Amino acid sequence: MNVFYFLLLAFFWGTAYVGVKYTVDVFDPYFSSFLRAFIGFVFFTGWFLITKQSFYLPRKEAWRPWLAGMLVMGVPFIFLYWGQQFLPPGTGGIFNGTVPLWVFIIAAITLKGQDRFTWRKAIGVIVGFIGLMFVFQPALQAYTSASMDKMALYGSISLLMMAICYASGNVLIKYIMINKITWQQSVFHQYLFTTIFLFFVALLARAPLPSLEQALAPKVVISILYVALCSSAAALLLLMKLLKEWGALRASLATYFVPFIAVGSDFLLNGRVPGKYEVIGMVIIIASLVLIQFDKNGFKKSA
Repeated sequence: MNVFYFLLLAFFWGTAYVGVKYTVDVFDPYFSSFLRAFIGFVFFTGWFLITKQSFYLPRKEAWRPWLAGMLVMGVPFIFLYWGQQFLPPGTGGIFNGTVPLWVFIIAAITLKGQDRFTWRKAIGVIVGFIGLMFVFQPALQAYTSASMDKMALYGSISLLMMAICYASGNVLIKYIMINKITWQQSVFHQYLFTTIFLFFVALLARAPLPSLEQALAPKVVISILYVALCSSAAALLLLMKLLKEWGALRASLATYFVPFIAVGSDFLLNGRVPGKYEVIGMVIIIASLVLIQFDKNGFKKSA
């Protein structure tokens, strides 16, 4: 059964980018980000109330999940939804596949003794950067062409920042989280603070809302609910289950499948065939992660 949960987790994460793209085609990226956080917050509040789970947290400890929520949801959601306006869903999934690369780099620099550079891992990092250059190539070509289409490049940079934020948040959690905080308390307060933060961001953006007909289009409604409930809330529950049953080592392998599922779902739902640079970049990035996380003794967990 855990294998099914593992595959479902990878599927939820990988198909999220199609849903995000459908959403930002109608709603502005800031309000879209808020909707994702708000729906997740409502879901977990109801879930914990029904299951009678305590999510009360003393004020002196609440800053920990609030800060974590900002880094693993609030800020990267903004980068994700803004950047995905200008790029296909598969590209977003490929950038997400670089998260373990950035986790290793940031952890190796900041978490002394947790991980360290070796010749093999240093080569892996260099290979990962080469892969990123391939992924950036179509946007760079568009930027330097006669049309001077800058938005694809800006969107790529935004999605790269999303990946770096996800990685930074994951590393920072190792510093700020303590054993006294349960995962229910952490999740509730992360969603609470993220929802409040993104509400004010959307309010300050003052972007016009779409017509009621556009907002209630079945594809849009299904996309919003799917990303919020499946790719975020349900995926988090699946991850918690796998962390308990398998540990972080094996559960983290789901990340490797995200780029392939994102590209595949983009093809199946939108008929988009990935470009050669995307395919080459995706394969090189996965190869870099293998170099970083595998050594002569087998699989090694990055921080």
